[in-house]
Amino acid sequence: MLAVATLLALLNLSSLAAAGYAAAANRQLDRPDSPKALAAARIATQLAPWSAKHHALHGWLLAENRRADESLAAYGQALRLAPADALLWAEYAQVLARLGRFDGTLTDALQRAAALSPNSPIIQRTLAEIGLSYYLRGDQTQRDLWLDSMRATLVRERRLFLGHVLTRGQRHLFCDELAPKLGEEAWCQALSKNL
Repeated sequence: MLAVATLLALLNLSSLAAAGYAAAANRQLDRPDSPKALAAARIATQLAPWSAKHHALHGWLLAENRRADESLAAYGQALRLAPADALLWAEYAQVLARLGRFDGTLTDALQRAAALSPNSPIIQRTLAEIGLSYYLRGDQTQRDLWLDSMRATLVRERRLFLGHVLTRGQRHLFCDELAPKLGEEAWCQALSKNL
């Protein structure tokens, strides 16, 4: 009984320390090239190897540092630990797109995120924003998935998403490529008149 209690105490201490290192890495997300951020995220994964969240954080920072293979390995571990986490699949899709990996792996990540939480506004918005950034680089299946997410996002959060189009400098892409497919030509015409 004492051995079990000791083991549980050590696991709790390890979890607390890992959370501290993960928090330190999170504070550095605005400076992802910081060696401190990467080191803190790596230590968090070592202290709590069962935490998908810590592996994903480490993977995100590795991607920011253009260490693609290591990033994808970290996400692979995170997804093995939490295969039903739709937000994790969406984040993985975002990293794949940022790394220029527009292949079947990206399609699978997009499909899994959408299938795991088909009615989640957060998932739909995340996929829509990925599509807004990478629409022209994706294949037809990816584009169709992104368009579905944009449609769902426009129904729920139209003003927010269209504001995002403007703040991200994606007006021309949206109005030239996406608006006709999404039925948003009137918004683009009104925007043109006001500019």
